[in-house]
Amino acid sequence: MHKQLWLFDMDGTLFQTERVAIEAFREVFVKLRHEGVQVPENVMDEQITGIFGYTHDRLWAQLFGRGLTVEEQVRADDLLLGEEVRLIHSGRGALYPDVKETLLTLKERGATLAVASNGLSPYIEAIVDYYELRELFVGLYSAGGYHVNSKVDLVRIACAEIPHERGMMVGDRFTDVEAGLKNGLEVIGCAFGFAQEDEFRDAHRIVKRFSEILTMPE
Repeated sequence: MHKQLWLFDMDGTLFQTERVAIEAFREVFVKLRHEGVQVPENVMDEQITGIFGYTHDRLWAQLFGRGLTVEEQVRADDLLLGEEVRLIHSGRGALYPDVKETLLTLKERGATLAVASNGLSPYIEAIVDYYELRELFVGLYSAGGYHVNSKVDLVRIACAEIPHERGMMVGDRFTDVEAGLKNGLEVIGCAFGFAQEDEFRDAHRIVKRFSEILTMPE
């Protein structure tokens, strides 16, 4: 078997983000309003889940209907990170079914595993540590941690740093598909995440359960 590299998105792929993020975003809105920031009213849960997987500048712009100032975004990011990490540590989140077992199986087969996410680094680290996944990954690549503006660039860095002969990108959004294809990886779309169906039209394969990735052809 060729030396395989498996890159995994986090939100909507490994982690059931909505379990912590919806409450966290709503708490951020309350705190920002108290600080005098103009926050849109009546944001629906679907609007929040719709921006999962975006870079942070884009997700705030999408929710607020405008670009935030640098100061506003820094404050919003800090508040969101604090709320999400608190909720993760309180046990409010969850991995998708069979995630840990599937990752262990891939590692036992000799694959190299890493995370490639647009989430903030402390958020990614909180998840992998709480669910005891860190030893499974050779790297945790985050857009914020590597100061890149797109997942394409983030995945390019990961591919350059981790030796491999065959690479797979596993994710639930069009950004994962784009990042995988532009870096010459095989793309697996996770239909149990937050994507609309047309986001996977260029993926090599679509799975409805995480464990189905184990049946990829050798």
